[in-house]
Amino acid sequence: MPYYILKLIENIFYRVFYRIQIRNLHYLNSPKPTIISPNHSNAFIDPTILGMLPRKKVRFFARGDVFKGRFMRWLLEGLNISPMFRMQEGGFNEVRKNDKTFEECKRLLSEDKNIMLFPEAVCVQERRIRRLRKGLSRIAFMTEEAFDFKKDLLVVPVGLNYSDPSRMGSSVFIDIGKPFSLKEFGLRYKEDKVKAINEFTTFLQQRMEELVVVIENPAHDELVKAIEQVYLRQWMKEEKIKKNDLAGQTAISKKIAGMVNSCDKKDPALLAELKSRILPYTASLHRLRLRDHLLAKDAIHGMNMWTFFRDFLVIWFGMPLYCLGVFMNYPPYFLAKRVADKKVKQVEFYASVHANLAWILWFPWYGIQLLAVALIFRSWALLGAYALAVPLLLAFVISYYPGMKKIFGRWRLLRYVRKKRAEVEKLLYQREEIISMLDELKSGYAANP
Repeated sequence: MPYYILKLIENIFYRVFYRIQIRNLHYLNSPKPTIISPNHSNAFIDPTILGMLPRKKVRFFARGDVFKGRFMRWLLEGLNISPMFRMQEGGFNEVRKNDKTFEECKRLLSEDKNIMLFPEAVCVQERRIRRLRKGLSRIAFMTEEAFDFKKDLLVVPVGLNYSDPSRMGSSVFIDIGKPFSLKEFGLRYKEDKVKAINEFTTFLQQRMEELVVVIENPAHDELVKAIEQVYLRQWMKEEKIKKNDLAGQTAISKKIAGMVNSCDKKDPALLAELKSRILPYTASLHRLRLRDHLLAKDAIHGMNMWTFFRDFLVIWFGMPLYCLGVFMNYPPYFLAKRVADKKVKQVEFYASVHANLAWILWFPWYGIQLLAVALIFRSWALLGAYALAVPLLLAFVISYYPGMKKIFGRWRLLRYVRKKRAEVEKLLYQREEIISMLDELKSGYAANP
């Protein structure tokens, strides 16, 4: 029962707070036994978002050391979560307990169930696939071996591409790869088990890397992020990709990462020069609380008296409703953020704690408001209206906030033009040089990827 309650709540919560786009969802709804194999960068968010998608129940696995105490074991079992032990948490004696978990996986797959395993076996916010562990491969082959490779077990690679995995409410493009079976590895497994498992693990890694942005050199993570900030919109526009198309956006991010990977091998000096220009530029934008798109030529030419008047009307009429919606819904978000800021030490767990604690706290806060309205006004009509207004204004706040930020950004830029004109002109000059370098780099990459 807790599994289905949580699945319902998460389906509502994550679709409200996260901008999610999915490609090939039907691959997760095969009647055949399936191992879902995603990359792992966002702690509890990854299995939660993926687990709410398939129609069939999914078995999850969590670190064995969290299964302490009778209540935790009962809760996690109710959520369809089993323990998976790792060397770093308890040593070899704990890892030996995985034999039982592997047998459970084999039983579930034999019954045509779905399980989800993270083959990287570690949660790290990196834009690459870490070398896969062999646990998933062993479970898959162990199951097929029991049926003489006639079970037709499927492995589904999944790429989770967040705009910012450390932030609650970021966008995420879920790219679900085509399922594949172990049939073609069956003969090799019978001849040499170790070799077949290694080959299958390598094949799975390649399939997963096709679904995510891969920056080969970790030293260039910040550079790729800066290039995306400056150049992603322009590249998307050139390829006629709509700004809200997360699949198209991820495709361009892959090209940017590929361009950097290629240049790192062929002309590292050019990459170093680009880094020396673009990182100070984006640092200046951050200091001034500006976004790069505000300095684009079309954005500057589009600012006039009419747009200022339009923005003023949007703020004037929308702000009262926004403030009311914030009062009704913000306290749980604020408290959850305070807890995450103080307690979470690993960035991979920050959004998970913030997001899940926020929705957990929202329900009692909602109840307290309804109780207060009922006791103060003693009107069923008013209580019903307030009960409906809270979620409606929450939806308004979520949709209004991005536009409000853009308006304040434009007004901030106009203020800097009046008070810090020389600094704005310097930024415009830097941006023009950077765009010119990126155009040249892109042309070279297109000609010789």
